[in-house]
Amino acid sequence: MTTKDASHRSRYFRPGVIVASLFALASSAQMLSPGEVRIRSGSYNPHEQILRAESHLVRIEVVVRDGRGHPILGLTKGDFAVFDSGRLREIAEFSVESNNRNEANASPTKTPNAPSVAPGEVSKAKRAATAERWIALFFDDFNTPTGDLGRAKIAAKRFIDEAEEEGDQIGVFTTSGGQILGFSNDASAILGAIANVQSHPHLSASGLKACPRITPYEAYQIVDDDLVTLKAKVVEACGCAGQDICDPNDVSKMTPSKVTNPMSSFSRELINDVKTQAQTTWDQTRVTSQATLDAIRAAVDDLGRMQGKRLLLFASSGFFSGDLDTQQDQIIDEALHANVVINSLDSKGLYAEAPGRPLNEPSETLSDLTMLYEARTLGDRLESEDAAMADFAESTGGLLFRNNNDLNFGFRELGLVPACAYELGFSPDEDGKYHKIKVEVSKAGHGFVEVRPGYFAPTKESQEARAPTAEEKIDEEVRGSEEKSDFPLSLGEQTRIANNGVHELSLQTRVDIHAMPFARQQDRRVDMLTFVAALFDAQGKMVTGKEAQMELALKPETFERFSRSGIDGGMSLEAPPGTYRLRVVVEEAMHGEMSAVSRDVQLQ
Repeated sequence: MTTKDASHRSRYFRPGVIVASLFALASSAQMLSPGEVRIRSGSYNPHEQILRAESHLVRIEVVVRDGRGHPILGLTKGDFAVFDSGRLREIAEFSVESNNRNEANASPTKTPNAPSVAPGEVSKAKRAATAERWIALFFDDFNTPTGDLGRAKIAAKRFIDEAEEEGDQIGVFTTSGGQILGFSNDASAILGAIANVQSHPHLSASGLKACPRITPYEAYQIVDDDLVTLKAKVVEACGCAGQDICDPNDVSKMTPSKVTNPMSSFSRELINDVKTQAQTTWDQTRVTSQATLDAIRAAVDDLGRMQGKRLLLFASSGFFSGDLDTQQDQIIDEALHANVVINSLDSKGLYAEAPGRPLNEPSETLSDLTMLYEARTLGDRLESEDAAMADFAESTGGLLFRNNNDLNFGFRELGLVPACAYELGFSPDEDGKYHKIKVEVSKAGHGFVEVRPGYFAPTKESQEARAPTAEEKIDEEVRGSEEKSDFPLSLGEQTRIANNGVHELSLQTRVDIHAMPFARQQDRRVDMLTFVAALFDAQGKMVTGKEAQMELALKPETFERFSRSGIDGGMSLEAPPGTYRLRVVVEEAMHGEMSAVSRDVQLQ
């Protein structure tokens, strides 16, 4: 494997990131030449199997709400019916996840003393917070004006205080900068990242010129051959050109694609100018919208690598997606495959636009036709701005929060764990197709059911014949407990309390590389080592984990030195006081050989 090949296997790190505090090469690596050893490190995030191989079940989370939007408690397996592409499925597994902190905002059923789980059902009642959640907090700084973004940031900061108590891992994303903060439960770091988010508008909401004013919405309508919009803007352009009124015959002779028999060369030129302005405006708008979709897709991809529940909370004042339906569909497909839910929050709040133009824009040239057109299309324009946000939410089982100035409430409703959720599991067909899901609730008094709209079914080949990836093999070994010795591996550990009072487990891992199958690349010995260290609590839940990749391109003299001494790597893990099972796994990339050790450790 070449160094280039090795880098393609890295799924957990940002390119070029070197974190010395998480992984450090020991003193035996001194006197290295440039490029001989490159280290990347970060948090270890094992991939979740959405369809578990041992049971082949599809698991869906269902939140049942009353007419006021409050989650309903106390439902049982018999209250649910699951339809898979119209076919009733037997519910093979049923569990209830409750969050005691939010039960004040929940509604009991008419029989509140009834058990939440009927006798004999396969289920478990627990706090939802015990199932780790990953939240991508996404601020659309391209399409959100400064005022709207400021209100969204204030609301988000209040949301962070509550989310921290839930133990959520939150990453901060923007359209302009991508992931500006990796997933963390450090509230101060998250708040600092949010404070640095600023608006970066790429195009004025009024378009390129004040007269005629052609907004991005109007530009797309003209480019899409909407004659009504074209007429309104040509009449406005006539006023801008100093004409009292356009000849109605000139206007009536316009078709969506051309001007037929214009009465003057002036009218032909004017109409072409309007079309050119509209095309330029839409071209610039489309570039910004494409960049917005690309950033959302990247955030979905980052979320898809996390283990647990995945939520993208998208805050935006809206953007015009126009003819970018294919790109939207691709994002939705990837979100459904990765089990990512997208919740959308319209940062405009309750939007009211006064008749006429804003005070800072000229309005003396407006004709009655133009004013009437703008008044009639206001609703359609606002719907178009929110269309992509609504599609993302509806298609991934999320929610859209709009037409409400209480953004604090919006972030809480979209981001916090509901007081009660029900997890249903059923056996799917193995046809590899997309299946629509419908869940019906027989209990009276519910308002609506919140559930993802569908899933991609596996195939028999994917379930039986697909070979596990290198990352999946590592994940499986980390979850194991038996020692593995494809090559010599030794481990030393030491506990201490850091200066900030956090309990820390320092690890020293030594790898004997003498017999490893290095590849030859000119005068270098090339391979890659992946180091993973994880702590598990008494219930077997991973508390924390770190991972590092060491790309090696060793000169002969360096290889000989390391062959005699071994390669030492230092790593540290932070966790609350307690007893844990430590698991350390090292994999070499050429042949996929692995060694692993387990230890019981006490942090106190």
